[in-house]
Amino acid sequence: MLIYVDDVLHIAENPGEDMAKLGQEYRLKDSVGPPDRYLGGNIEKVQTEDGSVAWSMSCYDYLNNAVQQVKDELKEKNMSLKHFGTGLRPYPACYRPEVDITPVLDEEMTNRFKQLIGILRWAIELGRIDILTEVSCLSQHLAEPREGRLEAIYKIFKYLDLRLKDSKGRIVFNGKSMFIDSTTFNDMNREEWTEFYPEAREEFPARMP
Repeated sequence: MLIYVDDVLHIAENPGEDMAKLGQEYRLKDSVGPPDRYLGGNIEKVQTEDGSVAWSMSCYDYLNNAVQQVKDELKEKNMSLKHFGTGLRPYPACYRPEVDITPVLDEEMTNRFKQLIGILRWAIELGRIDILTEVSCLSQHLAEPREGRLEAIYKIFKYLDLRLKDSKGRIVFNGKSMFIDSTTFNDMNREEWTEFYPEAREEFPARMP
């Protein structure tokens, strides 16, 4: 059961029974029923790999509207998302927001930078964890955003525009527990982070007896 202020999303074998109990303590709206949206996210049933059916959350509509707003904004400046790379990844692996020395944004664009960061953060909450690292890096510079950092945000929107229907942006509530073997976990995706931060080194502590 997820509760945000007065919005409730409950997934269970018999959700009606639990909602009836809540209704005894709180006044519920007449709209209680199978969900199709929660906090801006799309809610729907999907079939998992093992053939079972589970509820899922995605942010397709939320991001579709956000990307369109960015496109409209750029159009007013005679620009488009085509100006911001290929969209193959959120932003280039060689880009380092922490060493960006491009000019500092003015007050108006600083506010816009913060707004776009807020939009991307909420998209992550709704399932777009594939942009988590890049948005986290840019979020560290809200106090002094620069032109290069704003450009990086537009590159993220270019990336998202090409992947609006990507299944990776979906959270599935399948109720299953996951077991991750520590040895496998240490080896997986090693090439990805070393490509992004080639100077980084990884050290593992000795195993506990």
